[in-house]
Amino acid sequence: MRKYEIMYIINPTVLEEGREELINQVNALLTSNGATIAKTEKWGERKLAYPIDKKKSGFYVLTTFEIDGTKLAEVESKLNIMESVMRYIVVKQD
Repeated sequence: MRKYEIMYIINPTVLEEGREELINQVNALLTSNGATIAKTEKWGERKLAYPIDKKKSGFYVLTTFEIDGTKLAEVESKLNIMESVMRYIVVKQD
C-alpha cells in the first residue's frame, strides 16, 4: 500500500449539499477499492488558471489516502465518468 493524494475540482454549479454528497461518493469509491483515507481537505471555490467548459472557477478538494497501486486504474476510470468532477489528478507521495 502506497500513499497518494488526489486533487479534484468540482463544478461550481453544484450546490453545497451536492458537494458534500459528491465528496462522500469519491471517498466511498476509494474505500470500496481498498483505500484507507487519511484526510480530506476542502479548499473552497477558487479561480481556475484557464476556463474549463466555459467555467472560470471550481471547488477544490484534496484527499490523502493509501491504496494498492493496481486498484488505482479502476478508481480513475470511475472518476472519468463523474460529470460533476471537472478535473482530477492523482499524485504518489514519497
